[in-house]
Order: sequence, then C-alpha cells, then structure tokens
Amino acid sequence: MLRKVLVESGELQGVPGGDPRITIYKGVPYAAPPVGKLRWREPRPADKWDGVRMADRFAPVSVQGQMGVDWSEFYTRELGPTAYEYEMSEDCLYLNIWSPAVSEDDRLPVFYYIHGGGYVGGYSYEMEFDGERVAAKGIIMVTVGYRLGALGFFAHRDLDREAPGESQGNFGLLDQAAGLAWVKRNIAAFGGDPDNITIGGQSAGAGSVTTLITSPLTKGMFIGAIMMSGGGLNGVGSPFKPWRSLDQAQADGQLLLDTLHVKSVEEARRLPAQVIAMTGLGLKPDGRKGPNLWGPTVDHRFLLEDSFPAMMEGRIHDVAYLFGHTYDEGSLFNRMFRGSSKEEDVNPFTLFHGCFAQLMAEQGRTAYTYVFRHDIPGEDRPGAYHGSDLWFVFDSLGRCWRPFEGKHYDLARQVSSYWVNFVKYQDPNGLDCNGEKLPSWHNYTGDRHMIMIFGDEPHEVEEEDSEQLRLKKQEYMGRTE
Repeated sequence: MLRKVLVESGELQGVPGGDPRITIYKGVPYAAPPVGKLRWREPRPADKWDGVRMADRFAPVSVQGQMGVDWSEFYTRELGPTAYEYEMSEDCLYLNIWSPAVSEDDRLPVFYYIHGGGYVGGYSYEMEFDGERVAAKGIIMVTVGYRLGALGFFAHRDLDREAPGESQGNFGLLDQAAGLAWVKRNIAAFGGDPDNITIGGQSAGAGSVTTLITSPLTKGMFIGAIMMSGGGLNGVGSPFKPWRSLDQAQADGQLLLDTLHVKSVEEARRLPAQVIAMTGLGLKPDGRKGPNLWGPTVDHRFLLEDSFPAMMEGRIHDVAYLFGHTYDEGSLFNRMFRGSSKEEDVNPFTLFHGCFAQLMAEQGRTAYTYVFRHDIPGEDRPGAYHGSDLWFVFDSLGRCWRPFEGKHYDLARQVSSYWVNFVKYQDPNGLDCNGEKLPSWHNYTGDRHMIMIFGDEPHEVEEEDSEQLRLKKQEYMGRTE
C-alpha cells in the first residue's frame, strides 16, 4: 500500500487504518499556523520540513466553546462524547486523508468534506466521520479543519489599513479554499485525481459549500458539490441569515473589541484565543437571523455578492449537485428561529431545497435531491434529526450508541454507496458496494421533479405539483408580482 508520499512541504508517513488496506494521513498541514501576527489574516503557505513527518495524530480542534462536558446535551452524547479530551488551538489548519491507493498512478476520485457546527463549533474528525469506511469503497476521503467563530469570521477597519486588498470576515472560508487548493496541487501523490474532486458538507459545512460554489476564487477546483441540510437557495423565509455586508461584519468586529475592552486589532491579537472565542460566542446578532454573529461576509474579494442573487442569476460554478435534508430537522430550526416547535410548522428545508432544485433544473444543471426519513432508534425517539444522515453517509453506525439493527446497516451501506458513486461519476446511480444495482435515483428536471426518499429503503417520489406549492415557490424565489 502507499504509506509514504512526497508533498510540496516534504515527506509524509501515513499509518495503516483499522482496515490495513487504507492508509490514514492525520494532521497534514495545508497552511501556516494562523497565530500571532497571522491571526485574522489570509492563510499563508505551510512551512517546509526536513526528513519524514509522521502523520499519525489528529491535529488540535479549532478554538471554540468547551466540548463534551454536558452529557445531557443532545449533540454531546450523539457526536462528541469524547470531545473534551481533544486539545484546542488556533494552530488548526490541517487535513486528514484516507487513501486506499496502492500507487500514485491510481488516480482515485476525491471527496473533500467540510464539517458543520454553525461556523462556531465542530471538528474534522468527529466520530461519525468514518473516512476509512468511505475510502474502502474506492475513493480518497479528505476532511479539513478551519478557523471558527470570532477567530474565523472577524472583520474590522483596522484590517483595511493593515492588509489592503486582502479578504476579511471570511478567514474560515479562506482556510477551506486554501485546503482545497492544497488538495488539488498535492492529491496525486496520494493516488488521487486532481481533476475529479467533489466537495461536500453538512449544516454550516453545506453553507460553506455554497460559498465555494459562488466564490470566483474557487472556479475550476472541483466538479461536484454535495450540500446536506444547509446551503442552497437562501430565499424569503429561509432559516439562514443572508451573508453579512462588509460594513456589518466590521461593525460586529468593533463590538467584539469593545466587549473585550481593547482599542485595536493589534491589541486584541495579544489576548488568548480562548478569550476571543468565548467572548465572540456571547455576542448576539441583534435581531438578525441565526444564533450567533459569525458567518460568511460579502467582502468583495472571496464573495462578491449574497448567494441568493448569485444563484438566481446563474453566477455559480457549473458542477453537478446533490443536496437534501432530514425529515424532522424542521422542528430544530423552528425552535431556533421562530420560537416554535409545533408539528404543523413547515420544515423550512422543504421549500429551501425544492426551490434550489427547480432553479438548477431551469439553468440546465445536474441536480439530485433527497429527504432522509429513516427511523432512528433510541429511547429518546429523536426522529430523523438534524445530522442523523451523517451516520449513514459515512456508513459509521457501529460508532454510535444507538441500537441500530439490520435494516439500518443495509440503508447505511446503500446511502454511502450513492454518495461514493456521485463522487466517482457525478451521478449517484450504479452499484451498491455489495455488487447489487442500487434503486434508480433520477435527477430533478423541469419535467420530472424526482426526490429520493431514504426510508426503510431508498425509493423515489415525484414532488407534488399543486397550485399552493407553486405559489409558495414563487414567493420564496421572489418571483411574485
């Protein structure tokens, strides 16, 4: 197997996975540590090293609120029960790479995955991200760490004077783009195909994908995009806030400095990263949608405009798309944004992804859409909650505490196979990893509004064609007169 590779910074030594046919490269630096004077600056190239660097340990988690200390909290128990053990640091710009390649000549497709967490939390090796299981199906899996919260999405007028022409307000997104560019330059050494990269993410990771398909700086870097429970068309009534203007982002930055009782960015750089992060988490968005201040900024360099006009007018990258949501996550977002959890409330993602699918079809783009509606077991009866599909996409049910049974494992194998097929061919159809043909999944077109439902087993349905739904879509897309 391919265990040692030469990349632009030096030699890397990977380690065998639990499946020894997979080589794992943990903590691969793709940019210089954004510390000291590089706090709140665009990512710089990683330093070179002498000799062979062992890639056998995950890097620190990006600085955020303390993780994994409250087991009564749903997502601590679900996704981060051991997260309290992990080191946090500003020095967090690292990739993790799982490769089944035997040689550099294999030219395997690449899946570049961005974790969620509301732009303020999460990390690249959460327990549901089993890159080994995905890589075993014949692709290279990459996950990326990036700056979060006030450290990743800060803007201030001091930066205009300090670094004229540089982006600000999007440091975490620039990190993701820098990691993607590093993968494109170096993945051939791992047996990957730099011309067959698909990006993907869930929740804020899907929102990040939306920025990458919109930014002029990432054009030509990937050929497919997967958005799970986030991203897509940010229309009227969307559960997500529009991207901030640069003026708003800089006002948020000034609020942070005022709350920290410092007078300049230079002075703020001398404060501990944890103080910056925790203070930033305590600031509220003052009537804007969303639970926190931090997120994408229209900075006129990385992002030229908000996603809604960019998508409505077709100013996004011409790649294949796969997107969808879980059936019961609407209750979470209704509680967060509307103060309600009534059963009759509409899942905001129903319109959110339905309109995006229609728009992609109108623009002649390939688009596959899904709803994850499987029965998730457990005494808490959580339904198909926000993030429940991750266990199936990564075929990682064995890592979860829930009492999954045979039907769940069958569906996980199928869902993961669809995702891998999309990464390979920009089409989820084809064979299950057990060699059987997967149920057909037709793309969403102007004539056939097909949606894949992941229930006890995958099956397609055609979106209802009612006057009420058409009117709702017109309103959401701003097409009413």
